[in-house]
Amino acid sequence: MLSYQHGYHAGNPADVHKHLTLIAVIQRLQAKESSIHYFDTHAGKGHYDLTDAQAQKTGEFAVGVARMVPLRERLVVNPIWAEFFAALDSANAAQTNRGQVIKTEQLRYYPGSPGWISRLRREQDRHTVFELHPAEHEVLSTLGETHTGRVVYGDGLQGVVKLLPPKTPRLMVLIDPAYENKTEYDDVASAAAKILQRCRHAVVLIWYPLLPAAKHQTLLARISNDIPMPVLQSEFHYQANSGERGMYGAGMLVVNPPWQLEKNITELMSPILAEYGEVAKLEQSWLVAE
Repeated sequence: MLSYQHGYHAGNPADVHKHLTLIAVIQRLQAKESSIHYFDTHAGKGHYDLTDAQAQKTGEFAVGVARMVPLRERLVVNPIWAEFFAALDSANAAQTNRGQVIKTEQLRYYPGSPGWISRLRREQDRHTVFELHPAEHEVLSTLGETHTGRVVYGDGLQGVVKLLPPKTPRLMVLIDPAYENKTEYDDVASAAAKILQRCRHAVVLIWYPLLPAAKHQTLLARISNDIPMPVLQSEFHYQANSGERGMYGAGMLVVNPPWQLEKNITELMSPILAEYGEVAKLEQSWLVAE
């Protein structure tokens, strides 16, 4: 089943947490000059129009990225937030006059993970993205390698393993599925274990939703049992768990995290927690100890 399309959820609070973590990891990795191969297993469209029918139906971006724009002046003192907003400015350049920064009413486009990575990758780096959904892949393929890296039509969990080890000295893998299939939590854990068997030094980022059914516990148990490398767990709870349907937050696992990443994420998320009220919290711990 391939029904999930990220356009309904692009720019929501979980995306903000995920993409800030992604930027933080990449900036830390790029402190060294040696080349990196970035893999993105579930790339989606790569670029989202927040005025289209999908985004407007749910309006999730309104409590995510749109809520961040008015806070820009106090957030950009952090270089990771500064990059986040610079990427938004770039994605929405047609909506502003040259030299202006994006304002809430001008916010139309939100980059997918291929866009965030493409903007940061250096000349010596490589970048490969996978997408299996036919409609999503069709849109992704039109953006060009400047915005997406090399696009592969296929199963990213299987595809990335087949391409390892890379020719570059280092690699980073982002695993960001929809979890629409019952086996997907196990599939992600299995793929991560295979990646790390082939490349013990890989930095692997795994996104997962927080839902009342708590199916992510299967993923956490598998990762803690099957992966001996250090794993940082970062969860952003942005609304109350009603016990019914609906995502109340999301998590990121980072295997072999760069130095001080836990501190970086705390500094990124702390200034925005108040925007989501008393129920909002950032929980971080070591799923597998350093």
